[in-house]
Amino acid sequence: MDKNRQCCLYRNLPILLTVFFALFLSVGTLRAELQLVKEIEGRDSFPWERIELLQDTDRNFVYEEFHYKSRHTHSVTQKAFGTQTPHSRQFLLHFAPDWQKAIHPVPVLLVHGAGDNATRGFAHPWSFDIPDNGQIDKPGIMQYLVRRGFAVFAITYSHPHGDNFLQAHQLANAISRIRQLTGSEKVDVLCHSKGAMSVRIYASDLGKEYPKYHWIHSFNQDIRKVLFVASPLKGIDTAFRYYAYNFTVMYEDMAAPVAPSRMTWQGKWIDTDRHNELFPGQFQMLNNWVKDGIPLNYQSGTSDMNFSQKALYYGGVSALLKSDGIDLAIQKAGDVINSLCRKGMDPSVTCHILAGSKQEIDKIKFFWLEIPVGEFADASDGILFLKSATYEKGLTARGAKVKSKKVLKTHHIGVTVLPEALEYISEVFSERDSDKEIR
Repeated sequence: MDKNRQCCLYRNLPILLTVFFALFLSVGTLRAELQLVKEIEGRDSFPWERIELLQDTDRNFVYEEFHYKSRHTHSVTQKAFGTQTPHSRQFLLHFAPDWQKAIHPVPVLLVHGAGDNATRGFAHPWSFDIPDNGQIDKPGIMQYLVRRGFAVFAITYSHPHGDNFLQAHQLANAISRIRQLTGSEKVDVLCHSKGAMSVRIYASDLGKEYPKYHWIHSFNQDIRKVLFVASPLKGIDTAFRYYAYNFTVMYEDMAAPVAPSRMTWQGKWIDTDRHNELFPGQFQMLNNWVKDGIPLNYQSGTSDMNFSQKALYYGGVSALLKSDGIDLAIQKAGDVINSLCRKGMDPSVTCHILAGSKQEIDKIKFFWLEIPVGEFADASDGILFLKSATYEKGLTARGAKVKSKKVLKTHHIGVTVLPEALEYISEVFSERDSDKEIR
């Protein structure tokens, strides 16, 4: 090789390498596919007709670590995954009985919330696992819709508190698989609680605005309706609002995030960053509700003249904790709620909202005294502010319509089992749309 050609080659080497790696990455992306790993049928899939374990081979999927109390222990879910801690490239697609005999033309996909799975959430909501006798005396949304002639499917994500963008990609995969099997052009979606995040991310094409997630599926105009059930449409701030919540998480060793980066616990300072890395999807739901008009109330009080209360929410250090504050936590997590609200749902999607307004979700008995447990700073379903669960502007920002809205006197979980709620759900997905706002 003569010196001129050699010099030219060296001069263009960076460009050639850039082109090579771009082609390499493109080929890797093109090769990504959705694989059927295994099918589960018979007794192991009960109460579903069958379950598919599906896997996306895209190299961008990462393994998300689990808090030991977040691992899949439900008998059906664990058998289907084959592990308590599956990789995020995997998910379960559940097929309800008689899905091939449906009288309604559009299939329905059920999307569970945080710390949950499709079987408990939608098939036996009154118990944590399938009853020992194999009989479900109090069935859920799945059975209700099947009896009314719907083709019902459900997804179980690999990680109960996982990254909502990864779950949005898997949601798109589930919809694609359902369309392939049923021949339907679109599906209807019901999402409960945190499940709304993956649905909104997919149906708003939000991945395009985040370089880290540019690879996730673009919206394919394949959702007809979404019913948001007790969904954080404007986000949450619980961990930053209540010091007592954070204390309870530590005391009970709960599978839940905490707000402080450091806390005094059992007489010493402990770091919580490692703990919080196990809950990426929770931090993506944060919103500053004090700025949005719900001030801190008596439940947020701390014994040091509320010094720790202010440090927790706004950032600072006290004798009890060190916190960066909710605004910085929102930014670190990508300001996802505000981004979703600015982007809005794709205009082709029709939205419906179902929410609860019972603030007391439980009671703690202390001798003869009963202490109510719930969210009392503003109207709520015991966990989620009603202003969040019914927030329409973030859905309609791009022209999508909220066709109906219903608020029932029940709490965050009750809104999935109350007969009146089930009737409304069936009405939404039938061809007889409710267009009344009922409060």
